[in-house]
Amino acid sequence: MLAGVLIVVSLGLLFLAGMYFRAEQDYLDTHVIEDSAFPFAKELHIVFISDIHNREINPKTLNKLKNVDVVIIGGDLVDKRTPLTRLKNNLEKLKQWKAPVYFIPGNNDHELEKASLLDVLDNHHIHVLSNSDHEVTFQSEGGFLLSGIDPYFMKPRRQAAYINDHINYQILCVHDPYVYHKMNQQDQKQFDLVLSGHTHGGQIRLFGLGPYTRGGWFESEKPPLLISEGYGTSLLPLRLGTRAELHSIIIKSS
Repeated sequence: MLAGVLIVVSLGLLFLAGMYFRAEQDYLDTHVIEDSAFPFAKELHIVFISDIHNREINPKTLNKLKNVDVVIIGGDLVDKRTPLTRLKNNLEKLKQWKAPVYFIPGNNDHELEKASLLDVLDNHHIHVLSNSDHEVTFQSEGGFLLSGIDPYFMKPRRQAAYINDHINYQILCVHDPYVYHKMNQQDQKQFDLVLSGHTHGGQIRLFGLGPYTRGGWFESEKPPLLISEGYGTSLLPLRLGTRAELHSIIIKSS
């Protein structure tokens, strides 16, 4: 009987080790969007990462990416477990391409002391989009509009005062896709692309079932929607049936 118990315990530990390995194994999702509405001749390369939480970003994964134009952090950059040293290290890694970095808050970001988080972001020259927009300069032809919705910090939505007619491409980043789905269709149609995370794809799926559906690209929707399964994990550093994702997005005119 003791031998049987040891076998069961050993198998359980191996199973947990496999789930931990899965949570630490990066998946680089490279996706190309050909859009007739994209007004630039040059391709736009976006690196999108969400739900880092308490995880340390693997530099080997980032080093696979070249010629990055903009980095977008889609919320849950930290949680209450995250030491400031790890936050600073992760931000330094995401700045390696000398591209502008934008941060849209998630629910867990409000768990860290607000002043500390904002100080670190400011010191690292990270643009915070909390219910606001920013024109991202892209070549001499102009720029596109990046909008960030932060439903966890209840302040009015503030649109950029300098929006001009030459901006005719708009990307929305909202941490929780549910917030986007609750928008009316007219508001949804003003965007050309939507980036989100939050769900972790369910993180741990037993027999294909989890608290959320799997993430991925939903291009049948207009505009196209990405729901990332996230880079880190919530609560337990374990995954089953989901991936630790980092996204390389190329947008070009069709």
